[in-house]
Amino acid sequence: MNVPILMYHKIQLDPASSDLAVSPDAFRAQVACLKAEGYHTVSLRLLSDAVLHSRPLPKRPVVITFDDAYQDVYTIARPVLAAAGYTATVFVVSSALGRHNFWDDDKGLPRETCLGRREVKALAEQGWEIGSHSATHACLPKAEDRQLQAEVAGSRRALQEALALEIPCFAYPYGAWDERSKAAAQAAGYYAACAIAPGTASVTADLFALRRVYVKPGDSLADFKRKKSFWYLRYRAWRKR
Repeated sequence: MNVPILMYHKIQLDPASSDLAVSPDAFRAQVACLKAEGYHTVSLRLLSDAVLHSRPLPKRPVVITFDDAYQDVYTIARPVLAAAGYTATVFVVSSALGRHNFWDDDKGLPRETCLGRREVKALAEQGWEIGSHSATHACLPKAEDRQLQAEVAGSRRALQEALALEIPCFAYPYGAWDERSKAAAQAAGYYAACAIAPGTASVTADLFALRRVYVKPGDSLADFKRKKSFWYLRYRAWRKR
């Protein structure tokens, strides 16, 4: 099944300052494109149900995801998506709730405010799906067994306790995963886990290594249209073999 799963991080006025940022104007144009082409947003939970139980999805489904849970997801992305009748999935670093991107402190990158409990719960109340992005944004293939459990299962428990919400899905920090981290996500009780480019035959060939489309700052609207197309998703699978 080749449903496009779009990956965003930051929506910022100055996207040139980060290779993870998309400008508000570009994001609005991309959402308008999805709407004009008849796409319907679905959650990863619904996508996994469709894969596992053959449950129907709406026509032209798309999953929109945000990693790291920065404040601009709430202040900029949320109203744009709401105006289109869309929702998204946001992956939260459990120990960064109400804090900042401390995993970038040693890289000399600007501090970015992360969502707090109130904003995350408000998103959930508006139909957004809340997932885990680990406890500390660690690179999981490098983690020892005890740390791996804390990052994957521990982050799910922490978020569920802090937010009083189910946390059904996971995204591997940096898109880095191996068989150990995948097994940890399965054992933790997640329904699905997002990677970036695992080289699978289709987007949903492995629910614990879902392939996403990385929306980049320099993508034109033509690039965006191409990258979410059925043929591009098929091409990426062929290219990775």
